[in-house]
Amino acid sequence: MGIYSKLVSGYPIGDVSPQDFVNALSSSNPDFGKNLTAIVLAVIFGLLVYIFPIILTETEKRGPYPLWMHTFYFAADFMGIWVFLDAWKATDHFILFLLLAIGEAVWVCMETYCLHRAIAYEGALNWKPGTPKSEMIRDIVFQVIIFYTGLNLLRFELHDSTMWKFWIFTQVLITIAPGLVQEKRGYREGNALILHITFICVALVSFNPWVNMWVCIAPDFFSLSQNPWYYIVGVVCLFFAIRGLVQYLKLPEKGALLPAGKTKPTLK
Repeated sequence: MGIYSKLVSGYPIGDVSPQDFVNALSSSNPDFGKNLTAIVLAVIFGLLVYIFPIILTETEKRGPYPLWMHTFYFAADFMGIWVFLDAWKATDHFILFLLLAIGEAVWVCMETYCLHRAIAYEGALNWKPGTPKSEMIRDIVFQVIIFYTGLNLLRFELHDSTMWKFWIFTQVLITIAPGLVQEKRGYREGNALILHITFICVALVSFNPWVNMWVCIAPDFFSLSQNPWYYIVGVVCLFFAIRGLVQYLKLPEKGALLPAGKTKPTLK
């Protein structure tokens, strides 16, 4: 099949099953080390893209993500808890799935914190002045319900029992959206140089064609030859991650647009 046909009408065949994880991450697999490294790197950077924003939110009273990103990730990670627990049961308690479920619970806790701080610190960014807290909570609950039901519908339509097909869209959003939001705001507060470098690392770790955790688990579905659109999206994500860094460097230093003493820069 030519490259044009592959891009227009070629589709990867098959599903990503729990057994694919068992096969890829069993110690008897000759690529076990490479596959485990890909998983570990993805988890580390997945934690950093929340740890750095939590530090920024606590110290600068502003974070890099819009409200809808927090509700999206809350819904996705809450879904992940029971999806990975179900896979853990289905694979005779394969330890990776239990660890992934625990990891998802940790992310849900971090997202709950961020949603609380979005109300406490970023009300002016997310709601009209004078909006009561009850209405803010209602909006958050509505968004979570919309995302949770919609994402589960997408997972079922994709025959995605492990979320592996869907999960890549979390990497797409995290590498593209924060830079665009920062550009619209027009200031550095709530962002940091190290965070933008982390976004670039996320794009490289998630979309390189050699050692990313998606291709390591399901090469028949995520290899360059079977799924070229995956890597085209990766180039787009890397472009916007780098662009976000460039835009950050162009903005005034933290505190330059605010009265003295109104900001407390921490992460550069």
